[in-house]
Amino acid sequence: MAIGFSSYEIARSGLHVSERSLYTTGHNIANVNSKGYVRQQTMISALPYRHEFSKYGIYELGAGAGVQQVRQIRNIFLDNIYRQENTGLGYWSARDRTLQDVQDILGEPLGKGLQSSMNEFWNSWQELSKEPESLTLRALVRQRGEMLIQHVNQMGKQLDSLQSSINNEVKTNIQKVNDIIAEIGLLNTEIMKSETSGDLANDYRDRRNFLIDGLSRIIDANVREMQDGQIAISLGGHSLLDKTVQTKLYAGMDETTGVFCVPMLEGTGTHVTIKSGELKGLLESRGEVFGAKGSVENGSAYDKIDLVFAINRDVTAAQKADLISNVTAMVDSFKAKGIDVRLGYVDYDSAGYGTPVFASDLAGFTAQVNAIPYNPTAGAQGLEAVKAAEGLHFRDNALKKFMVVTNSELSTASFSVYNMSKELSGLGIHTSIISAAGAAQAQLEHIAQTTGSGVFDIATMAALSEDMYKDVKNGIYNNVHETNNIISDLKNKLNLLINIFAREVNSLHSSGKTLDGSNGGNFFAAIDGSFPMEMGNLKIDDGLLNLNNIVASESGSTGDNTIALKIANLRNNALIGKSGEETSIDDFYNWIILGIGNIGREAATISENQLKMVQAADENRQSISGVSMDEEMSNMMKFKFAYDASSRALNVIDEMMETIIMRMGLSGR
Repeated sequence: MAIGFSSYEIARSGLHVSERSLYTTGHNIANVNSKGYVRQQTMISALPYRHEFSKYGIYELGAGAGVQQVRQIRNIFLDNIYRQENTGLGYWSARDRTLQDVQDILGEPLGKGLQSSMNEFWNSWQELSKEPESLTLRALVRQRGEMLIQHVNQMGKQLDSLQSSINNEVKTNIQKVNDIIAEIGLLNTEIMKSETSGDLANDYRDRRNFLIDGLSRIIDANVREMQDGQIAISLGGHSLLDKTVQTKLYAGMDETTGVFCVPMLEGTGTHVTIKSGELKGLLESRGEVFGAKGSVENGSAYDKIDLVFAINRDVTAAQKADLISNVTAMVDSFKAKGIDVRLGYVDYDSAGYGTPVFASDLAGFTAQVNAIPYNPTAGAQGLEAVKAAEGLHFRDNALKKFMVVTNSELSTASFSVYNMSKELSGLGIHTSIISAAGAAQAQLEHIAQTTGSGVFDIATMAALSEDMYKDVKNGIYNNVHETNNIISDLKNKLNLLINIFAREVNSLHSSGKTLDGSNGGNFFAAIDGSFPMEMGNLKIDDGLLNLNNIVASESGSTGDNTIALKIANLRNNALIGKSGEETSIDDFYNWIILGIGNIGREAATISENQLKMVQAADENRQSISGVSMDEEMSNMMKFKFAYDASSRALNVIDEMMETIIMRMGLSGR
């Protein structure tokens, strides 16, 4: 130890660093339960040596200790791992909650769900077939029908309510994101002001990192720290925060007809893409759809067909007559199924094509087709004509179908047939070919197959009618396929089932005779006729208030139970599309329930696993960043002893100085 006044500075520095270290330790202990707090550590280093020159050489004299910085013990890599796993947890937790609610609504397989109500409905018709003249059994049929309808409508109401609730939750989460980012922007300012002036901003950084952790649960934001300590946040390639400049999200709608919101960027109207997090899970749970009432994309079934014919002028008068005759039969067939068909046409030849129009009715269509001039040498721009007809105004809930009627190959002005077929398929334009017998060249087969349709004979189009009705019933046009959407996809499948079920029962019921010998009518009807028969829009037809109008007989003869048996056996008939195949109503419903059970189990399992991964990631970073009371108490004792030692050293130096000053020169007096 240097014996001089500089020794006071050495002892004083020891007191100072011990005091600062005790302060840091006390701060850690005080915040042991503070969320987001990261423990701090005083970094002590030796002060620069003093150099003394003498005739004996250079002496290095220690200057004591100093506090280099008070640092946070944080591992950025572990923070990123935690946030990545937290984003996945938010996504799967949202899906898991929704699927649990959906399974409660369906009440399957252990509860009294839709399957039970359908079974009782089928059984009531089976009972009626045993006594086809019984009014008592007719009353049972109507009662079971009303119970089924009540169950269906209640299920639809609950699913609609759940969708609405999730939509509100989406809005809440968008506001949460804005609030979190706004506070982060304020902290950016405080951190920059503190650190540029040489002060510490550890507590501000703790709060900011805690907010970023919370943000990671909601969205998959990209967070980047800049050299001045401020951070920038972006989402889907769009900036949400640049230092202190915030661009807010808002709950907007892509279409004015929609009711469901999506996250959009303020000031631009741009739809912001989210790939993961709780907000993405909520969007998929609700369904990433507009949600307009009666929209097919939110679950409504098709109950109309808009059919447009592109007719080559090489079609003869006899072929036109065959076409109109078959179209008339097809329209009547669909009408019996409760499906409205609207007819349109566009004529074409090598020079081009006319203006596509929809006819007012079947008679108008007949007149328009017959008025098309005959040109036996006409070329064919049929595919371009179809592409032009795609711009017609098609009805909501209408299946859009295009038919090319030709005797010739289909040449195009600027595209090869292959390229045009590919383009039509890419636009979702399903084009069938109606040709004279023997005219279905490989070229026509290629067009039909590429666009997902077929080639039909112009003289006998019964297969076309069956093919189109199959399109109504299968998953191609009703979006019955597996996507990440939950409620909208479920509603689509259930509404398809209910719609096909009701129309098939109506078709059979209206084909028979009532007890008084009159023609039968519909059994089911839509509450609001402007929308399809589906969940929330189904009732017993008003005519069945009179039990005599419930049909069991096909001929009206005493003891005839044909219709009752046919309706009872509908449960086993292949009526409805499932992944391109037709199956029975019961099997289709079981497929729906199995699908919900599978994705529900998947969501629950992955959510549980994600929670464990988040907890493990948090434990890893807490092992480094968390406050340990044992460690802090040990540090407290260590710095307390160091402080006492520095204090004792100061006293010793003081005593030495006193002795030197007060007693020097006393000898020899």
